[in-house]
Amino acid sequence: MRVLIVMAMHAEAKPVVRELGLKPVETPPWAAPVPMRLWQGQVGANEVDLVVNGQDSETGLDLIGTQAATASTMLGCEAFTPDLVVSAGTCGGFAKRGGSIGKVYLATDRVWYHDRRVPIPGFDLMARGGYPVTDFPEIGRRLGLKPGVVSTGDSLDLSDEDSKRIESVGAHAKEMEAAAVAWVAGLFGARFTALKSVTDIVDGPHPPEEEFFENLNQATENLAAKLVGFINELGSTA
Repeated sequence: MRVLIVMAMHAEAKPVVRELGLKPVETPPWAAPVPMRLWQGQVGANEVDLVVNGQDSETGLDLIGTQAATASTMLGCEAFTPDLVVSAGTCGGFAKRGGSIGKVYLATDRVWYHDRRVPIPGFDLMARGGYPVTDFPEIGRRLGLKPGVVSTGDSLDLSDEDSKRIESVGAHAKEMEAAAVAWVAGLFGARFTALKSVTDIVDGPHPPEEEFFENLNQATENLAAKLVGFINELGSTA
């Protein structure tokens, strides 16, 4: 199986590259202007490609959110023709649904947007996303991954309207890329899933921007360990 992993931040990707033994590769000439960076490797029976969003030319900061994720996934799908696309990264969790720092969720059901509000019949449904996820329940049980509904938006904070949409789908993970990745994967006929590791508790007492940096290392190390296990397990189930 050929697996494409799409990640936003270099800090999230670093332990994944290390644990999977991936090597950097050149961006294809036709995609030379884009900031995305690519890695490749063979993991068991699977060919693994990793694309990271890269850095903003103005600020030097990692590119986050759906805009960069869309471009990254398009690049990866065109360059590698994956069978499965995985959106991997960090997220906010919810204490009321059992979320805790470092917990890793394996996406289930569908992935949604919570911040695209278009009150026009038809457009309202399209704006919500609801892109299908390929379920891997057996792999999840063997690895101790919690199944979770993922919801995507382009802001770190949580407005009242966003909260209503998150509650309407019972989301376990609030993050900034997965729905965009899922949409592009679907365009290319690839299956999609997501692994998300909790850095902050959305309904907790601390500001998410503080918890994010405090817990980033723990969350990314947990994510890398679970992602390695997931890729290895794919060889026996795909």
